[in-house]
Amino acid sequence: MKLRDYVKEATKDIKSKEKSQKFKFSSLKRFFPYIKEHWKKFAFGSFLMIVVSLLALPTPYIMKYIVDDIIDAKNIKYLHLAVLILLGIQLIKLIFSFFTNYFFNIFNQEIIVRIKKDLFHRILRLPLSFFDKNQTGYLLSRIREVEGLRIFFSSSLVRFVIGIFEFVFSLVILFYLNWKLTIASILILPLFYFATRFYVGGIRKVSKEVMEKWAVLSRRIQDSLSGVDVVKIFSAEERETNSIHNHLEDLKRSDIKQNIISSFSSELMSLIGALGGFVVLWFGGINIIKGTFTIGGYIAFTGYLAKLYGPTQSIAMQGLSFQPAITALNRVSEFSSIAQEEEDPYRKIQIPGINRIEFKNVTFSYGKKKALENITLTINKNDKVLITGPNGSGKSTMVKLILGLYKIKSGKLFINNQDINNISLSSLRDKISFVSQNVFLFNDTIRNNILYSKPEASAEEVENAAKLSGSSDFINKLDEKMEVMVGETGRMISGGEKQKISIARAILKDSDVVIFDEATSQQDAQSIERIEELIEHRFKDKICIIISHRYIQNLKLTKTIRFIEGKI
Repeated sequence: MKLRDYVKEATKDIKSKEKSQKFKFSSLKRFFPYIKEHWKKFAFGSFLMIVVSLLALPTPYIMKYIVDDIIDAKNIKYLHLAVLILLGIQLIKLIFSFFTNYFFNIFNQEIIVRIKKDLFHRILRLPLSFFDKNQTGYLLSRIREVEGLRIFFSSSLVRFVIGIFEFVFSLVILFYLNWKLTIASILILPLFYFATRFYVGGIRKVSKEVMEKWAVLSRRIQDSLSGVDVVKIFSAEERETNSIHNHLEDLKRSDIKQNIISSFSSELMSLIGALGGFVVLWFGGINIIKGTFTIGGYIAFTGYLAKLYGPTQSIAMQGLSFQPAITALNRVSEFSSIAQEEEDPYRKIQIPGINRIEFKNVTFSYGKKKALENITLTINKNDKVLITGPNGSGKSTMVKLILGLYKIKSGKLFINNQDINNISLSSLRDKISFVSQNVFLFNDTIRNNILYSKPEASAEEVENAAKLSGSSDFINKLDEKMEVMVGETGRMISGGEKQKISIARAILKDSDVVIFDEATSQQDAQSIERIEELIEHRFKDKICIIISHRYIQNLKLTKTIRFIEGKI
């Protein structure tokens, strides 16, 4: 695209009548607790900023005194003194400005870090259905949008308030110096307002567009990197690169549009400020030539005019620079409207253990697709239940309902005769271990991946869990033993080895219910025998639910349930 095309698109966005999200004070209000926590740094930084502002106020008038009185009177002694006073003011301003920036930077950083932490914590506590619709890369980009909130916790808002007082003070001094010239200068001020109104909608619209395209790009990159083995198998490197390139080009166009609008608005503000300066130069020059205005008075006037136009221009520019921040604020606040799993007021019951699981006429659907239909069954303490059936028949869905990953809307699921919808999810999941077919391991050591189910476990407990699961067979062959890094998603070890680590987690957790979801799919005959032995001996006093495509002949089962198209 050529500059002409970018300008044309930017102009279209500026003139767009599309309604954009407005600033909601309630959205900012939820961040007040963060400000309250660090209010001392904010207060001290604000105090120093006020001192810096007060120190700067007399400078233009001192300059007038030097030019009109000291220099005109050829008083070198007073000139030395006046210059020393100005130098002292500048040095004090420098020191105070440094500490102002320091305290506001600490204040800003601490709040942003806390917001990111709490947002991440909130996202993790959202229901699984939320993650079904939003991919990892997209969510990572949305968390990064918190950076856009920095302006709300910077010195900008304090500068805004101080600027109002500087404006009033400067206006009084300007009228005192030359009321006619002041009125001429004031006539320029409305132009700042109209310029801001002209650009504000376009900046807000394009800012939202850029943030969303960043999120989509992050999601696409995450997909490509997470599925790099599939990309290589199908020799799709070029195809993936072209796809990412198209997203980058799309983002580039929006970035350029945003830059064009910001540049236009910034330069227009500078032009209006310069126009005011030209008006003062014209009228002031005429008055100096006529002898009705002194050069010192002109220098002082322009100094205070800067404090009149400066805050006005700053307010106008901040009005524009706040638009991306407002967009980020609204987008970050969107997560607050999504209910967390534990926010359900009915989930108050803490269960000491699990000795009975009962489905009563449970029907469950993913959107329009029915996964379970009218399921009724009971599983008691010590039961060993095998659930078989083809892919998509509802086996894994049943397990997800037991874990409370999805909320039942039709029928009832009871745990210890308590409706699962009334049980605290953390209390429920603490009593269940899950060994999945698709094991996820963190990019950490084998030891820490086993410890994930019980972080406080001793080294002896970890070693014992590894031995019982069969993990020790391959761990002892590694140079670094338990301390070896498994790589991203466990890429450095095999699928069967990952399943053994997952089984070690279940052993270490020692919960009341152990669920094996195709846990034998990548195991050899010897490993399968070990799992069967674990179920019969180590887990003999626990509820064991085994999901498998096939019947397990050597396992002593309490009952076998076969699923076909969501029905038993």
